Amino acid sequence: MNEPISNAQPAALFQGVFFEKFLAITHYQTLVCIALLLICFWLMYVLQSRKADFSIRMLAGLAAGAVLGLSIQAVAQFPAVATVWMNESAIWYGLVGRAFIAFIRMLVIPLIFVSIVKVILDFSGKEDLPKIALLGIAWLLATTALACALGIVLANLFSLGAGVHAADGEKMIPYTNLVDTLIRLIPNNIVSAMSGDNIVGLVIFSALVGIAANRMEQKNLQTITVFKQLMAGLYKIVMSIAMLIIKYMPYAVIALLARTIISNGVPAIIEVSSFVAAVYVATAVMLLVHLLIIAVHGVSPVKYVNKALGTWLLAFTSRSSVGTLPMTISTLTKRMGVNDGTANLVGSLGSTIGMNGCAGFFPAMVVVMVAHMLALPLDLQFYLMLLIVVTIGSIGIAGIPGTATVAATIALTGMGLGEHFALIGMVLAIDPIIDMARTLTNVSGTMTAAIATDRELGSMDMAVFNNPHAALDTEEL
Repeated sequence: MNEPISNAQPAALFQGVFFEKFLAITHYQTLVCIALLLICFWLMYVLQSRKADFSIRMLAGLAAGAVLGLSIQAVAQFPAVATVWMNESAIWYGLVGRAFIAFIRMLVIPLIFVSIVKVILDFSGKEDLPKIALLGIAWLLATTALACALGIVLANLFSLGAGVHAADGEKMIPYTNLVDTLIRLIPNNIVSAMSGDNIVGLVIFSALVGIAANRMEQKNLQTITVFKQLMAGLYKIVMSIAMLIIKYMPYAVIALLARTIISNGVPAIIEVSSFVAAVYVATAVMLLVHLLIIAVHGVSPVKYVNKALGTWLLAFTSRSSVGTLPMTISTLTKRMGVNDGTANLVGSLGSTIGMNGCAGFFPAMVVVMVAHMLALPLDLQFYLMLLIVVTIGSIGIAGIPGTATVAATIALTGMGLGEHFALIGMVLAIDPIIDMARTLTNVSGTMTAAIATDRELGSMDMAVFNNPHAALDTEEL
């Protein structure tokens, strides 16, 4: 084998390109880890067979994944760099976790297209659609601005980057300026926009299709009626597929979380513990802000938490705001009584606009940390500029794993610190750990914006929200 093996690691049982590069099984520990994962799956199947509540299964999966990942790290004596068999185990755990994310992301493009078109068709002749869009975007950007301000405060309280001598960072590849980035959100090729995860571009195109259909309805009633029925049928089919996949999310939770812990390790987390702590504190504070906004709108925060918990856990473990979108919409409509139009429109917008975590407090923390490392003077003007850059830059950042790096790039470039991007390498090393908290905050912010918008429009069904038995389709299967 080409990889160096520590003294504590036994020799490989299987050698050769087939076992090392293709099968990724060279040590008996890899087989043991796979067996442990299968045992966890069997226990989860027992819970499912006994009709355990979906949220309970999600929590059980989260606990099992954490225990499994930490146990493997403990057996390996918490190495600074993952051993060969740990890397192999992570690869096989990814078979379940990454496959789940691939399945759910497979539905994102058709779901957003059908959802937006259906929303506009459903609001044909109504005046509420512009109000929903404006209120939803306003709440998304407002909460992101609050998250940015919080990130600035916490970065200073935790002294992120302070006392670290920063050598000149290597220059990064030039990025398009913010104005051009915003212009490019308007797709000149809708197929390229779909394949390139240009969600805002897809939303724009979908909205135009819906608006055009409504305009032609009076002149072509029969044809547009058939089109509406087609969109309604497609929406039900896509949502049915999405909820069928989400039904098996507790299994994916185990593999996703265990794989994250195995791959990154506890030592890597400890090295940047201040940044990790700041991110998780920011998440906790933003959740409290969301609950306050919900309470101000006459909605019980306790009931909201109970009904949002499963969606939060999905966001936390999947690390994908877009991937969580089907469950976000279903939770808002079926468990919280949010109007279908509001849930679909604000939910879709929230997966790419104004993400409180990835595009809110995280880029703010990164910029302040880099500024501290470079010993730059920080004043009110700097912070105001940062607030504007981060808030505007939060538009059009696709809610999938890893895009917080793009948001950080936009923020650093906007503040004239783009050439020092290499200084955040230590943060990127443990990105999956902090991405969990960021994504949870993103989804909670989206749900808060949808509820606040629907309450202000007076269209939220409080009877559904107050019904403790209101359930997702996954719980009824």
